[in-house]
Amino acid sequence: MIGVIGEALIDFIGIPSNEGQRGKAFISHVGGCGLNAATAAARLGCGVTFFGKISSDMFGRRILDHLVENTILFDPSLCSSTLPTLLGFASLDEHGAAQYAFYARGTATVSLMSDELLESLAQNADVKVLHIGSVSMQLKPICDTTLDVVSFLNPRPVIFLDPNARPSLIEDKKAWVKRMEDAARLSDFIKLSEEDLEYMYPGLSEAETLSRLRDTTRAHIILTRGGKGSTWFASDGHRYDQEAPQVKVVDTIGAGDTFSGSLLYFLEKGGYFGKDGEKAHLEPLDGDVIRAALAFAAKAAGITCSREGCDPPTLEDMQ
Repeated sequence: MIGVIGEALIDFIGIPSNEGQRGKAFISHVGGCGLNAATAAARLGCGVTFFGKISSDMFGRRILDHLVENTILFDPSLCSSTLPTLLGFASLDEHGAAQYAFYARGTATVSLMSDELLESLAQNADVKVLHIGSVSMQLKPICDTTLDVVSFLNPRPVIFLDPNARPSLIEDKKAWVKRMEDAARLSDFIKLSEEDLEYMYPGLSEAETLSRLRDTTRAHIILTRGGKGSTWFASDGHRYDQEAPQVKVVDTIGAGDTFSGSLLYFLEKGGYFGKDGEKAHLEPLDGDVIRAALAFAAKAAGITCSREGCDPPTLEDMQ
């Protein structure tokens, strides 16, 4: 079972208006880094539980419908907040890359407290791996909740960290970087984009930033570069490169989240987070497994890029 601690939101994506201008008309999709990753893994056939607080408003009901439609498990006690749903607005450039504006403070997502999360996790002891990051590590109180709970868990599931930095949401960058480094110490996997690295450690080369991270953690580090492919820096020091598939890009929304969710699916189905009935742990990963996992995740992300919004593939789509 894969667990995801994170945000579920409604993405409003700018489309050309009758005058041909973007930003005057929008189409909405259910999204959010955490929920997108959960959706990607669930559509491929993995058991997934989403640990996030959801509003009782009209958008929250739409998110619940999405969870049910995609067979993603959730805790009903976290799904009746009177606070509003987090909203994101995205503007696409000519390459399909998105720029975001978020309305997040005072929303249901960020209000998750430690006692609520601990109680929910206690009811889902079969979770082998936890995906954390993005808004759940950027805004209070959910950022403190996530780090405190993950630190407290014993035994601890395998931890997969995706910083997914959203600078417009980060009030104190120095505190955020420290939080990421603290989370990295607890993590078994860290998946970052080039933009994440540049934001965390501006002015440093890729090698220098990776060295900084290596001073903090022995986790597997996976760096995604969009159309330039991805690289897996294994905990034993080996490096594995993966080219990006050639696709006609509609937009890149949710591509990184699809990469994460499909990677977790691949490893979970392979039994690399421990078998059912066993204590969660990370099995050794050899080069063949890493290459196959990277190729699978890259293909899934490429399919998402060929579709509007975050619309991850099913296992049938991957054939």
